[in-house]
Amino acid sequence: MLAATALLGCSAADNLTYPEIANELDRIVTVRGTGFERRLEYADRAEVSVWYMRNVLFVPFRIVLGFLAGGTTVAELENPSEHVRELLLELPDEAGADLDRGSDAIHRLLEIAELEQNPANVIVALDGATRVLRQLGETGVGDPATIDLTVDPTRLDAARAAVQLSRPRARTADGSNFPAAAMTAYRAALTVLVERPLASAWDRRALIADLRTLWRNETIPELRETVAADLRTALGHAVHAALIAAMRTRDADRADIRLCAIQSFRSLGGPECVPFLLALKTVPGLTTARVAERFDPDPLVQLRLIHLCGQVRGEIALRAVALPGREAWEAIAPADFLAQTVLTEQAYYSKLRTPALTALCLCLGKPRLDYGIQWVEEWYTARQRG
Repeated sequence: MLAATALLGCSAADNLTYPEIANELDRIVTVRGTGFERRLEYADRAEVSVWYMRNVLFVPFRIVLGFLAGGTTVAELENPSEHVRELLLELPDEAGADLDRGSDAIHRLLEIAELEQNPANVIVALDGATRVLRQLGETGVGDPATIDLTVDPTRLDAARAAVQLSRPRARTADGSNFPAAAMTAYRAALTVLVERPLASAWDRRALIADLRTLWRNETIPELRETVAADLRTALGHAVHAALIAAMRTRDADRADIRLCAIQSFRSLGGPECVPFLLALKTVPGLTTARVAERFDPDPLVQLRLIHLCGQVRGEIALRAVALPGREAWEAIAPADFLAQTVLTEQAYYSKLRTPALTALCLCLGKPRLDYGIQWVEEWYTARQRG
């Protein structure tokens, strides 16, 4: 009975190693097309792990069984998308805190997040990439002052050329063509590449792959540390950009993805990131009577923003983050967002007013919950007057 239960309960990725999961993904997932025409294709028939390689009861014997009977078999996949999702769910655990596996995992997960149409797979990919980034010790969400700003293309091209000239495989064995000045220039070029997030998701993933290769091939210890640090920065840029892109969508069928991205962003940045998150969710140039419409059309996303704003206190609650290229009036602090929501959601059927009132009371540290409207009007009017 125990064996039958264990057999039925195992997923496509249980007890597989990182290389086994990665190889299986490569046999199922293919990227077709170029540029904006790129798309994912999943194989209906592929070489996958045999059941005994995944079953927990056979873990002590999997190496022997794999050697004697084979670890993989070609099989028909009833639901390739679900099979891939099960593999992706296990990927962060197997990557752990290893930089090599972590960078490979994030590259794979972000590719799925960008090109996949199935919301469930996108959510798993975004959550997985965030988990791996945290496992690597990379927290924080970037600098609001540089959001949407990129490195000058001329500087970027020069930096890429300099890296190519001095990459490990371009050096002589004795290092005669890599003097101290060249090392300094090489480091400076690497710094330019990760100074800010690159413009496209493809470029950001390509940079991760390039830096991973440079790091693996590097033989000079101090340079290896430099490239590792730059690789970590590039990983952070790529994950942050993917989360921000997901948060900024407004399609009705991608609300669950936005909820995932918001929660992942908050998990990386902590309470300090809430004003930044709120600024990212603000639709630029949009004026409307209902403040919630400026931030997201979905009620559950609106409610999640209310909850997050109600969790901050003190200076953070009153901090408004202004993003580059935005009008000054568009910046809004968490407490102001809650007050505006209360004052514009006064219809008896509103499902946002009571949560916003509760959150505002907590946000401002009121000794008791007060569900009246007048005190909100008085507080907000006084705050607007400065």
